[in-house]
Amino acid sequence: MKAEIHPDFLDRLQIWTETLLTRRARKLEKKKRRQKRRGTVMEWVDAFLWAVMVVLLLNQYLLQAYQIPSGSMRHTLIGGIDPYSGRMSTSDRIFVDKITFGPELLPGVGKLPGFRDSRRGEVIIFENPEYESPSLVHEIAQRVLYMVTLSLVDLNRIIGGETAHQFLIKRQVAEDGDRILFRRGELYFQPRGESALIHEDGFKVFTAQEYGNHLLLDSGYYDKLAATVKAIHLERAGLAVDRELADQAAVNWVSSLKKTVVDQYEMERLEAGIYRTLYPHNEIAAFADAVYEMGIYVPEDWLLPLGDNRSDSLDGRYFGPIPSDKILGRALFKYWPMGRIGGIR
Repeated sequence: MKAEIHPDFLDRLQIWTETLLTRRARKLEKKKRRQKRRGTVMEWVDAFLWAVMVVLLLNQYLLQAYQIPSGSMRHTLIGGIDPYSGRMSTSDRIFVDKITFGPELLPGVGKLPGFRDSRRGEVIIFENPEYESPSLVHEIAQRVLYMVTLSLVDLNRIIGGETAHQFLIKRQVAEDGDRILFRRGELYFQPRGESALIHEDGFKVFTAQEYGNHLLLDSGYYDKLAATVKAIHLERAGLAVDRELADQAAVNWVSSLKKTVVDQYEMERLEAGIYRTLYPHNEIAAFADAVYEMGIYVPEDWLLPLGDNRSDSLDGRYFGPIPSDKILGRALFKYWPMGRIGGIR
């Protein structure tokens, strides 16, 4: 007897086969879509990583973006609080030429040869001599983030709560063999080979330099400061303060500035002189006064960076000269805000 296949069985087999193939087709389609999405994501990740690498290479060896954090270079470069309005200024963003003076081999490591040395009058970038990095990992992370985000992310600000300025931007004013003195905010030069001091304005003519520098504090401020510092230390020493000095210290000097500005260097210089007068046999007092009276000497292959805004600048007056090979670059041009786009002198 010949066996026959029931039609219902064939129908079920066909349905089962179609269902199996449909499920398989759907699984394959889902897999293709996942692979496509994964491929798209990987393409974006790959493009992003390449962009980061390009930015890092450009920032490290060619051009680096910086944001001006303070008003120490006002009005050459704007940043920080506007002393006249008391409002936060829109900070200039600039590009810095890294290649001319020789870029660092790696962030904070070594230095490649440059095309020339920096020149007097140029606006330069360098690491703050008083900056202390918490660790090597922090140093690398800070530099990388700062460069990749075009100076928008400052790890020091995020961790410390306030900016610990790792990089400073100042003007190269004094160099090889110069001796300089500060009096009442004014700068005096004694260039190598010269026997007399020259006021900064005359020194610019002498060296054919053109750059802007100014003081926010006037002579009235310095008169009151000198009298106040002297009167305070005479009283502390138990000595009499004459009427003329007391009246001068009591003068109601009024500033038009909305920001408190103090010439810390001049205050310390005055205090050193009074200490030496009051305690002539104290060697520490004598040494401190001599430092201010002799001024700052700049050794060969070193330079002294100063802010254009001499009344409100953390600069070489406080941390001294720096080696010329510590310069990271020169300020090239401003790219933001739009109204201030242009070169830097």
